[in-house]
Amino acid sequence: MPLIRNFRYRPEIDGLRGIAVLAVLLYHARLGVSGGFVGVDVFFVISGYLITSLIVTDIQEGKFSIMHFWERRARRIVPAIAVVVIATLLAGWFLLLPDDYRQLGKSASFQSVFAANIYFWKNTHYFAGPAEQMPLLHTWSLSVEEQFYLIVPFALSVLCQVRKNRHHRRIVVGLILAGIVISFAASAYGVFQHPVASFYALPTRAWELMLGSLVAFLVPDTLGPGKRAICCWLALCFILVPCFAYSKETPFPGLAALSPCLGAALFIWATGGRLGERLPQVGRLLASRPLVFVGLISYSLYLWHWPLFAFTSYWALEPITMLHRVALALISLLLAALSWRFVESPFRKKLLLPARPRMLLFATAVLAIVFAASILIVYSDGFPSRLPDRVQALASAKHSMKSWGELTVEDVEAGRLHVIGNDNVTVPITAIVWGDSHALAVLPAFDAFLKEVGRNGRAADHASTAPVLGYWRLSKWWKGKQALPFNWAVLNYIKRSSPPPTDVFLIAHWGEYPLLSDDGKTEITSALLETVRELRKAGTQPWVILQIPDQPVNPIHTLARSCLTHRDYRHLLARPSEFNGIHGSNPDLIDRLRSAGAKIIDPRPAFYDLQLGAYRIEKDGVVLYCDNDHLTTEGALELILPLIRRELNFSSGDAVQDDPATHSSSITGSD
Repeated sequence: MPLIRNFRYRPEIDGLRGIAVLAVLLYHARLGVSGGFVGVDVFFVISGYLITSLIVTDIQEGKFSIMHFWERRARRIVPAIAVVVIATLLAGWFLLLPDDYRQLGKSASFQSVFAANIYFWKNTHYFAGPAEQMPLLHTWSLSVEEQFYLIVPFALSVLCQVRKNRHHRRIVVGLILAGIVISFAASAYGVFQHPVASFYALPTRAWELMLGSLVAFLVPDTLGPGKRAICCWLALCFILVPCFAYSKETPFPGLAALSPCLGAALFIWATGGRLGERLPQVGRLLASRPLVFVGLISYSLYLWHWPLFAFTSYWALEPITMLHRVALALISLLLAALSWRFVESPFRKKLLLPARPRMLLFATAVLAIVFAASILIVYSDGFPSRLPDRVQALASAKHSMKSWGELTVEDVEAGRLHVIGNDNVTVPITAIVWGDSHALAVLPAFDAFLKEVGRNGRAADHASTAPVLGYWRLSKWWKGKQALPFNWAVLNYIKRSSPPPTDVFLIAHWGEYPLLSDDGKTEITSALLETVRELRKAGTQPWVILQIPDQPVNPIHTLARSCLTHRDYRHLLARPSEFNGIHGSNPDLIDRLRSAGAKIIDPRPAFYDLQLGAYRIEKDGVVLYCDNDHLTTEGALELILPLIRRELNFSSGDAVQDDPATHSSSITGSD
């Protein structure tokens, strides 16, 4: 008995492709499908099913060869992706700032060797910029597939050529099941412990493709028409419910990926009856001409839509309206249809380069050209000379935030904190800066002040980790509960210091943290109050620095685009609100912190431009922000250093009554 029977073209699978790509398109267009990213997982299952079926069928018919397999993959993948990447690089020349163009070149070079997922795994870090402005971000999924297909043909060749017996199918299915279990377990573990790697890496995504491979070996011969119909409806629910129930906050893939993947697998299995057998109603719906057509152009649609949205997001001064997003979606459909008709089809039907050697040579040459062009962009630093001098100067501000590096729990326990101020071991430590990436951003101001006064200081920081005791949250930049030992280690370091530091500064992007920790046990406000009390017990003066104004636009991009287009940006800037600078709008929290022994520094008045009625992003030609909420080094020295000089005059003496005009009681101190 053959391992796979009745493999044939199935229009309902193209319809399933159509649903998957429309989910992705509507998700990126922000048109109500908050979990549409699961369409990629549906693609993985379909791909695993089709490729496995093709390989095994060829093996059974005695005509399989690795060269034939790779010719077929080259015809399917290379022409369209090459056109899109080249078009994206050309568009980037006119639309991207130098560093962003350089990063585009890097991602294109990795894509040309089908390793884009590795690039984005390693480079979509905390300060990399918004993911929605990376034009080739979506190519990570293509790289996952191609890496999978470096392994699968050889594995299937071995499995299908072993001595055949009545247990042959069971052995193959058992081995695939074992791979699914191992990969899924890694995904379920990694989504919480290593979320970025788990999202992009092949080992944590392979189970989705292998699930499709498994379906290729299963036939629903025992199902009657009624049961097949129920399975199809259930499968559609498994796919569509996550499309609307999930959001970008859903930990993914892991357990959350089970529903769409099982739905896709169940649909393929339940509609795969005998040749000539009538499809269930859902199968006929998905086999309708409109959905099949969208499925046929799905590859090109997936490739073209994302660069359009990314470049528009990058260049637009104001948020993209729904009308513009709908227009972009329609343009994507048009480009996809043209790409399918004039790029994909001629190569797949062998109307162009019908001979295998020429096709493989063409694919290799095209990828080599893309790689070479991408490397040229990288090593030219994004060709900054193509832009005016003022724009080049603005763009360079992105890197003005000094890289101090992030500390681990072990670093803090061993006393390896960042040294700021006077680097003299004989001078007592008088100040400690404790916080998240916002603390890192203002360290230059503290470093400069401590050097001015000849004092010694230390800094303890980790991205996305509030400087409070007993509070934690999951984050792609931190392993959740490790925030607990990290912050306790900082407090213990302070307690061990002899004499204790005079001042401890608690700095964070406070508004970014949910009120409740992820275990639902601790409120960040109560945790902050408890931290202040513990610091007082340790004999030090706690200072709480309220949050700097978040900007609704990327300041560097906004200034650069304003410079190039001569458009006024000032109406887009953040304005005062009822936000108390830590959490919510309750001003009593500030009073409670003072009662607990904290001193408050509110930096927001320094950002306020009375004439604009808004918080500025530049001052006297100095760019204050390197992104929406982190200060440049120059911004920290321009605005935060004067605040520290003024406030620290009182830190070593008796407590002084706070001047309400400098804090949140003034109109300019409300964010």
